[in-house]
Amino acid sequence: MSRAKSSKFLTPAKAAEGLGISVATLRKYSLIVAHTTGNTDYFERNSQNNRLYTAKNIEDFKQMVELGHRPKMTLDSAAKQIFPVASESKDETDNKDVEVEELKKTLEDIRANDKKKDEEIADLKQRLADAKEEKDSLQSQFDRYKEENKKNEDAMIKEKVNEQVHEDHEKGGHWWNRFVK
Repeated sequence: MSRAKSSKFLTPAKAAEGLGISVATLRKYSLIVAHTTGNTDYFERNSQNNRLYTAKNIEDFKQMVELGHRPKMTLDSAAKQIFPVASESKDETDNKDVEVEELKKTLEDIRANDKKKDEEIADLKQRLADAKEEKDSLQSQFDRYKEENKKNEDAMIKEKVNEQVHEDHEKGGHWWNRFVK
């Protein structure tokens, strides 16, 4: 762009005055536009390298500020709607494609790992249920054996008492006779 001054261009002070903002704010707006367009020479410059603005630039700034005040909007996103957005280079696009593919692969790996872990959890739950069932079965057997053992023990005691009574009876009477004499 040329560095010549023309009557159709406004100085930063005049442009800021026309917008009702400070020159510093106008500079910030200009930097946002330069970043959005990817062109640091988007605006004309004079021989002192000061930016020069056209009436169209002023109208675009007004529109950008108006959009930027809407809910969930920023000046950056408003600038992207008004000014031509810088296109990404082929290398950046390729790098992003590679990153996207890597992220997809990572996501697939995570999903496969999650599926494997879910299967392991299901297997462990089944093994736990089987172990609980086996424990209940063994507890039932233990209780039954314990009850049978108690019955057998009682029967053995009765049998021993009866044997002793029988022996005493054969020796000369009842066992209590030993104490009564």
